[in-house]
Amino acid sequence: MLLTETFLDDMYFRIESTTHALERMEEREIDQELVTAIILSLDQKLLKYNDTGEEIAIVDQENNLAVIIEVREFKAVVITVIDRSNIHIKDGTRLEEIA
Repeated sequence: MLLTETFLDDMYFRIESTTHALERMEEREIDQELVTAIILSLDQKLLKYNDTGEEIAIVDQENNLAVIIEVREFKAVVITVIDRSNIHIKDGTRLEEIA
C-alpha cells in the first residue's frame, strides 16, 4: 500500500508498506504519517540504500519506535514497525538512529 510519494534529488521516490507492517501499525496504534516522517528523515541516505538488498532499521529514540525498511527501485518498503526503540537488530541489518 502506498503511504506517500515525493522527490529526492529530483528522483521520484515512493514509500509503501507491506500488509504485515500495516497490521502492526494498526495493532500498536502507530500513525502512518509518523512512520513516513521517520523514513523521510533519512533524506538522501535513502538513495544510497537503493537496490542494495539490505534491510535498514531506523530507530527513533524520541518516539520510541523502530521502522524496518528495504529500499528497492526507488521505493522504501516498510517491513515492520516495532513500538520500542530498544530492539535486537538481526545480523546484516543496517542501523540508522535519529533523535
